[in-house]
Formats: sequence, C-alpha cells, structure tokens
Amino acid sequence: MPHSIELPILDISPFLGTATGKESQALHTRAAKQLDHDLRSYGFAYITGFESVVKQEELDEVLEAARAFFARPEDEKARLKIRRGDGARGWQKIGENVTGGYADWHEGWDCYKPVMKEDPSQLLHGPNQWPEEPAEFRRVLEKHFAKMEILGHALMDATALALSITEGSEDHDQLKSWVPDPFWVARCIGYPPLPPDAKGVSCGAHKDYGNWTLLLADPTPGALQVFLRDPDGTNIGPDSQKRGVWINADPKPGCLVVNVGEMVEIYSAGLYKATLHQVVHKSPTYRVSVPFFFEPNYDAAISAESAREGRPQFKPVKYGDFLTAKVAKNFAFEEP
Repeated sequence: MPHSIELPILDISPFLGTATGKESQALHTRAAKQLDHDLRSYGFAYITGFESVVKQEELDEVLEAARAFFARPEDEKARLKIRRGDGARGWQKIGENVTGGYADWHEGWDCYKPVMKEDPSQLLHGPNQWPEEPAEFRRVLEKHFAKMEILGHALMDATALALSITEGSEDHDQLKSWVPDPFWVARCIGYPPLPPDAKGVSCGAHKDYGNWTLLLADPTPGALQVFLRDPDGTNIGPDSQKRGVWINADPKPGCLVVNVGEMVEIYSAGLYKATLHQVVHKSPTYRVSVPFFFEPNYDAAISAESAREGRPQFKPVKYGDFLTAKVAKNFAFEEP
C-alpha cells in the first residue's frame, strides 16, 4: 500500500514574468530554493501559478478531447497504429506498450515535435498521425502543447537558478543551448481498470528520459505512484523496493504534476535524480492522462555542468541517439 507522504507544491509564477524588480528577484530566489529541495528529496512536485499561460478550463478541454478520442471505435483508432508510420507516432492498443518487459494495461496515442524532413522509414522521423475525429482534437492538443512548451522553458530557467548557475556563464549558455528547439514528446493515455489477474500494471515502473515531464490527468485518485528512495539518496531500481516507499501523486485542482528526467540527472551529476514512477489503476472508471515531455534539442550533447565537479561521473549522451534507443524497446506488436 502506498505511503501517506504527499509531494510538495511549487508556485512557478516568478518564472513566468508576473513580477518585476527586487520583488521578482526575491520570488525567483525563494522558488529556486524550494525547487532545489523538492528535486533533491523527491524528483517530483506539483506546480501551480501558471494561470497566465494556461487556464483550468483549457486543461479540462484537453482531457475531454483525449477521452473523446479513446471512446472512438477501435477500428477507427487502428488506422493510426504506430506501425503504419515511423514506429513511434500514433496509436497503440492495450498491451502494445511495454515497460520493464511487461505489457502495460493502457492504450495510448503518441505525438512528437514535427521534423523538417519527414521519413516514415526512420524511427521518430515520420509525420504525426492525427485522428479526423474528434474534430477539435488536433486544435485543442496543438494549443496545449505550445503552452506546455512555455512552461517547460520556465522550468529550465528555474533549474538553472536552483543549481546556482549564473546567467551569462558558460554553464548557463550550455544549458540554454540544449532547448531552443526542444524535441518534445506528448502522449494521450487511456487506462481501463486493471484486471485482477494482470501480469503487469497499468504502466510499469520507469524513469522519464528527458528534461521535465508535465503531467495533466483527470481527478482519478490512487493511480500514479512515485517511488521515494532512502534518505541516503541511493539510486535504487524497481527490484529494491524495500529500500524506499511508493507514494500516491493524486491530481490536485489548479496543479500539474512535474518531474525531472534522465537528462537533468546527467546535467546535475546526479544531484537531481530521475525518479521511478508507475501507474496502478484499479478504480472502476476509465482514467485519462496527457503527459508532455519537455526534452532537449534532438541533436543536443548532454553532459554534467562544471560546477558539479566532485560528484559521480556521468557519461555524456547525444539526446537523439539516447531517445531512439529507448523508444525502440517500448512496443510489442502482434503479427499482422
């Protein structure tokens, strides 16, 4: 049973230009200190204070559009199967998404930042497969993705300040160079109730790949679970659960759930760790979520910033290669 610990709530409005002068500086510093604490302790948080970018009624509209899509007939959704495209963009039925070697009990529709030169034969480089129905689906989702990208940039600014990186420094320039053209990823995920005899879970324990994840989910409680490590900060895996606890990250009104991915872990040399999380949805309702993954540029070379000297060494990675290797293992298809 998940532990009763709750994730902290962070007001990110200081990083969205809602204050100026000395007041702005003080608010930035206070928020960055809290973010530093939250990421060291949890790797996850709730964020609020983003109403200047996206309002609650707009978030509700996104969830309604996703739910309406999953309610469409399966043969209609099957026209958008990812195997018909570049192997990553499109729809997957229940059991085709795989985490930790087990089939996940959810269906999903995946969307990536469009590429300049589309090549459906190359993983991640085909066109997005948009449904014709619901009619408003594409308009609503594209508007949402643009707003989440704004919040992603704000979170990167907050990350830099939390790490005490001075604006205009070499490390600051390096960090900013990774995200002017972020290769974002977005999903709409539909979760039917988990059968009692299921071998896997709704979505298996995993870490996210990129910089920041911004999760919008319907009000269903007791589904998303976050794994907290022992206080010594040991980076433990899903087979070492006795050394930590699972806690629920239930949706809160006016908030999004956010967490850092493996690229921030590399950049901070492990100071901010990507945290394991999973979904175990046993409620009788159909759960819908829309995570947005704010990632580095596709060609960004990610390495630890110089201020992290003395911390564990992390091998630099080229993000596009890293992502491609991960995505290639995400799906299991039935033979046609």
